[in-house]
Amino acid sequence: MLMHRRLAIGAALLAGLFAAGAAAAKPLVHAIPADIASLDPADIRGQQDQEIGVNVYERLVRMKFLPQPNGTLMADPVAVEPELAESWTVDGPVITFKLRPGVKFFATGNPVTSEDVRYSFERLVRITGNGRNQAGIAGIFKAEQVEAVDPMTVRITFTDGAGTPTAVPVALTSMKFQQFAIIDSVEVKKHATTADPWANQWLMKNLATTGPYYIANRTLGQQLELKAVPNHWSGKQPAFEDVVLRVIGNADLVSLIKGGVVDYAAEGLTGRQYDALAAAGFPVLHGETPSIMRIAMAMDKEPFTDVRVRQAMLYAIPHDRILKTALAGRGKRQTCLYNMQDPTCNDAFERYKLDLNKAKALLKEAGKPSFAFDFWYSNALPYNNDIAIIIADSLKSIGVTANLKPTPALQLLDAFRARINGVDQNMSGMLLNEGVIWLNDPSTLTNLAMVTKTATGGVTNWARFSDPEVDELHLKYRNSSDVAARTTAYRKIQDKVAEAAATANPAILVGRTIVVSPKITGVTFSQDPYARYAYLRLK
Repeated sequence: MLMHRRLAIGAALLAGLFAAGAAAAKPLVHAIPADIASLDPADIRGQQDQEIGVNVYERLVRMKFLPQPNGTLMADPVAVEPELAESWTVDGPVITFKLRPGVKFFATGNPVTSEDVRYSFERLVRITGNGRNQAGIAGIFKAEQVEAVDPMTVRITFTDGAGTPTAVPVALTSMKFQQFAIIDSVEVKKHATTADPWANQWLMKNLATTGPYYIANRTLGQQLELKAVPNHWSGKQPAFEDVVLRVIGNADLVSLIKGGVVDYAAEGLTGRQYDALAAAGFPVLHGETPSIMRIAMAMDKEPFTDVRVRQAMLYAIPHDRILKTALAGRGKRQTCLYNMQDPTCNDAFERYKLDLNKAKALLKEAGKPSFAFDFWYSNALPYNNDIAIIIADSLKSIGVTANLKPTPALQLLDAFRARINGVDQNMSGMLLNEGVIWLNDPSTLTNLAMVTKTATGGVTNWARFSDPEVDELHLKYRNSSDVAARTTAYRKIQDKVAEAAATANPAILVGRTIVVSPKITGVTFSQDPYARYAYLRLK
């Protein structure tokens, strides 16, 4: 009888150990609103692409994270730490990187060399995409600026747009962002073709990376499974060996979180749902990352060809109601065209406080007391719909009808690019779009959304804003070392853009709100507001 009891206790203990092991082995499940469109770091297509990019690729440097009292980690806005580069020296416009020895790409086993860095950065300036613009912000416009001095040394000479060597203020800190990922040049070149000399099509669906995670399995439109790279060069393994990015679609995300099916969510929830989860004991964490809800109006088409009509729309935006109802008080009104911490900020959009009488007066003056237009936004985020409805309701009170156009994210991106590139002229009206500028510096957003569309600028200028003086000021002071003159120039740009009321009009600093399992800590907040799984751990 005693032996049987001991056996029973032993069996129960063993079962408990197996259960504990199973619990520890449970993958981290991250709910995402849409599938990955591109894995190519030089050709990022959407937010989910960027989110996975910080977890499967590495760069010369990485963000420096600072521990916070609540267990989260906050990225320093400027400082960087060594990653694939173990050190660097700065000499005016030239930065020389020494690579970390012994690092190999997964899973080819090819060593990381200076040629991989040179090739990776050459792709940035050769491929038409998000990467080219980001390279230009850093001061890399031509492949010749990046030299493989020896197998472990890379020298980059940064320039202005005219090719003059220039000590670009954001050059080093830019290297921490996704587009500057280092890829396996030996492997990628195997997949290049005459039609696709930079293997863009292959890299959109495959990885050529050092880690810290790799893609173990993928079911299109459903989920993507990551696994930690074994024996990572850093000598550190993530707490979560397996991570599942699950496309939620129309599923009840609140129930999935409460049921323990989903461990991490930062999209797909309304403010009210965040409140309900917080009341149920789930950590709801908010950080003021520069995620800004913006409004653009197609100023080349009716009804928004008249500046008074565009200004009226901005006077009719009910910021307080959006914050209270759609975002449950998480966030704040955004009055600066650029990031709030940008030293050039002058709060030029402070003038557009809710004033329905002024909005009506402007419309009457413009001879358009009533009209209808198409109001475009992505339906991937549920609070977008809440915000659009609130705005439409406010516009109705001034005699304007907004025809809501909730659109799947990738479909909206295709239409967005088609309009910008002149492929399809049918999209018009107003666009609600949440975006992130990763640097507290005016050059990025100006180059993206304010300068006249060219091969190197205006690549998100959906409104088709064009002002010769803005173009001239940006070109002259983009990389200027004259701080006072540069600040004056970009403050003038802000005033002109605010007066025009067409492009990248800031409305709400949404920030980043994240809900996690009560067992998880180590959540990161950064200028690029994405999850970094290697920092997450169990309490």
